[in-house]
Amino acid sequence: MKGISKVVDCPVEGLAVSGVNELRDLISRVIARVLSFQGIHYYDIVFESSEPIGYTHSLHKFRLFINGRQYIGIRAVVRGKKLIRILFTIPIGTDVEIKSRVGKYDPVIEKLGKGTCGGGEGIPPGQVYIDIPVVYAILGVPRVDVSKWTLRVEGEVGNAVELSLLDLYKLGVVDVETDFHCVTGWSVKSVKFAGVPLARIAELVVPKEGVNWVYVEGADGYSTVFPYIEVYASDAIVALEMNGKPLDVLHGYPARLVIPHLYGWKSAKWITRMVFTRDYSEGYWEALGYHPRGMVQLEERFKTR
Repeated sequence: MKGISKVVDCPVEGLAVSGVNELRDLISRVIARVLSFQGIHYYDIVFESSEPIGYTHSLHKFRLFINGRQYIGIRAVVRGKKLIRILFTIPIGTDVEIKSRVGKYDPVIEKLGKGTCGGGEGIPPGQVYIDIPVVYAILGVPRVDVSKWTLRVEGEVGNAVELSLLDLYKLGVVDVETDFHCVTGWSVKSVKFAGVPLARIAELVVPKEGVNWVYVEGADGYSTVFPYIEVYASDAIVALEMNGKPLDVLHGYPARLVIPHLYGWKSAKWITRMVFTRDYSEGYWEALGYHPRGMVQLEERFKTR
């Protein structure tokens, strides 16, 4: 993550909160238990913003200013009226020690089961339809020279490949018309995509026994991860076209993922690398507390442990 040395993710046991000031007090108590500052005489917790994430969650951002200059980002996740996790994004060069025991997140605790490849009928829980999709480019819009661009598919596979745009078209393109769902709570009806089924790419590279995850990177530096089983959803594709035209730059040209039954942050844009792997690795938003799978119908917006 650009400019960040580490993210400290602190799940909490559903502490009740009624407002920003109470939330700030709880954050201060967690800071005292978790972080140790060397040579720092004072700090200040400053509220930045709040936003709903669907109907069930809200995300509250603060900045922890150190000696009035540097700051650590704070993200507090609330479900209903209970605080469920606090995340600290610590910039490179910040002299902070972690006092608490540091564990490694294991997605097994989310009890993902076998997965459900497909969505339900009607508007999913916590979503509202809008007419035009909101465009996100959290790390900026990359400049991609399509004459040099390739998608590398590698990892625990029997046949790693590097595919140009023409190579992808030669694999065969299917049409997918689907609703598209953002974790923040908006959905767009009946978006038309065309692209290569992920299952066809898996057939080409032959994932080895024991593969559990697919980790994806984009030309902008973005990354995400999703369970391997979702590759075999009938509407999961590497999309090359949208609404009858090649993808435009803002929507991920020359290629992006589309996995409609998972929230939109899993459908990475400008993709350049896909890794089949046994072990779980955090992507950009997963490192900030978002769910390892992100199933829309189950409202898997944030990690639960």
